[in-house]
Amino acid sequence: MKIFVAAALLSALTLTSAEAAGWASVHRYVKPSGNCAGSEILASSYSSRGRTASGAVFNSGALAAAARTWPLGTRLTVMNPRTGRSATILINDTGPYGISYRMGARLDLTTGAARHIGMHGTQYVCVL
Repeated sequence: MKIFVAAALLSALTLTSAEAAGWASVHRYVKPSGNCAGSEILASSYSSRGRTASGAVFNSGALAAAARTWPLGTRLTVMNPRTGRSATILINDTGPYGISYRMGARLDLTTGAARHIGMHGTQYVCVL
């Protein structure tokens, strides 16, 4: 039993350190492309449970996002400058929050929206 508890504690500490190092170093590795017709903003992806700020049931596969800059119900065309793929997404939630917001992320795409435009991890996207 002691081994199980120690292993669980060690994995929790490792996960927390890895997450912190990821956001702490994001600007070292993630740079704007300078290849956008519109605004280029830092985006991350998220998955959640329950309801969004708009009252809809959260759907991680939807072409949706969370943002503080645009009001709920806004539709944005988001393009990945690396792949050239784009999607029209619906702002149906508020965010990002926490360390992602403090580090500059201004748009949280659902995992489905991120996958649709070929986004991997945190990166800059074009908002057209």
